[in-house]
Amino acid sequence: MTGPIKSSADYRQEMETIRRLKQKLWILATQRGNLDPDVIQLSQEIDRHIVSVQYYWSTHHDASMTG
Repeated sequence: MTGPIKSSADYRQEMETIRRLKQKLWILATQRGNLDPDVIQLSQEIDRHIVSVQYYWSTHHDASMTG
């Protein structure tokens, strides 16, 4: 997702992206260490996705997203 989340489908896609990036982060951090510039950059990318999800959740809270 490159822009704001507009639907519950976008929300689910964003959550999948976060899951995938977290797996990649874990592998990269294990190989290179937590302070490697690529690890830090990936962590910051994940943070941006999380902020996007949090914003969507706070402005569009709907029980259908949790199912």
